[in-house]
Amino acid sequence: MRRAAWNADQTLSVLDEADRAPGEGEVLVQVVNAGICGSDLHWYRGDFPPQASRTPGHEIGGIVAAVGSGVSGFSEGDVVGVEPLLRCGTCGHCSAGRYNQCQVAGGLIGIAVDGGMAQQVLAPSEAVFAAPPGIDGELTAIAEPLACSVHGYEEISLGDGETVLVIGGGSIGLTAQLAAQAYGAQVIMLARYPHQQEAARQLGAVEIIGDDEAGKQRLAELATDDAIDVVAECVGGHADTIRTSVNAVRRLGRVVILGVFAIEDAGLNPLTLLGREITMVGAVTYAAPGGRVPDYRKALDMLTGCRDEARSLITHRFGLDDVNEAFDTALDKSSLSVKVHLTPNA
Repeated sequence: MRRAAWNADQTLSVLDEADRAPGEGEVLVQVVNAGICGSDLHWYRGDFPPQASRTPGHEIGGIVAAVGSGVSGFSEGDVVGVEPLLRCGTCGHCSAGRYNQCQVAGGLIGIAVDGGMAQQVLAPSEAVFAAPPGIDGELTAIAEPLACSVHGYEEISLGDGETVLVIGGGSIGLTAQLAAQAYGAQVIMLARYPHQQEAARQLGAVEIIGDDEAGKQRLAELATDDAIDVVAECVGGHADTIRTSVNAVRRLGRVVILGVFAIEDAGLNPLTLLGREITMVGAVTYAAPGGRVPDYRKALDMLTGCRDEARSLITHRFGLDDVNEAFDTALDKSSLSVKVHLTPNA
């Protein structure tokens, strides 16, 4: 079994190890595709120190290779997606379906334990979901970023016919567009790069706004007209996009924060939040509160209605030996990358 692993200098090496075997309650998944997430890039560019020898990768699609004792419902060869959240299953948050907030055994496959940028990955059986018919291992790797948006939209009760401004045309923003459209909303996309704008247009955005002076003027017009029901912030990092979100959304509108920020001060004007009575929600990963269908399950099923659109987001595919080139490509927007995938068993 071969796997990528972090070095102390934020690069990755490929290691050869013995094949893994599932323990009690575990499923061994042969990885078909593993996506590089924007959060993975935080480690690669040095925003956070990676744990040396850890295998990254939490956007995982694959095929069941073996199951451990006590596991039922899966057979060898089943196409599956991995919801990469670890949880204890018994604390108050887990009991309420908010396992994304578990502080007992919480963490992410690919960060707390070895992830999917490997030929094999182990996952708790409760985190493994069978793919719907017609969805292959490449597409199931898209379910994880899609589920982040599903979670956010569930938290703010996105409704049919609403208008969503998606800020950020990267893979999180474009999957947020797909999810919003699946809920029956129309999407206005604010994106910086021409290839992101074109991708959003091809996915069906009703309007594209650039990250320039004309774009700022257009956002001001939309705010004056109370045209934006929901803003999905999908940039994070060091961007000033929370302020932009609050300024753009209509009175009594909702803002959902999906981007992972590396700053402590968002810089928003609280009087705008107060005066417009805006609801702002942070949405991290996915959950299943109140007994509702898990967000990840909804995302997997949502893929059946947008197979071609979802696959079009995968602009680059690399073998495991080229993992550093894959990360460089994902980091460099001049590469015209949207979603970069590793194919460890290709």
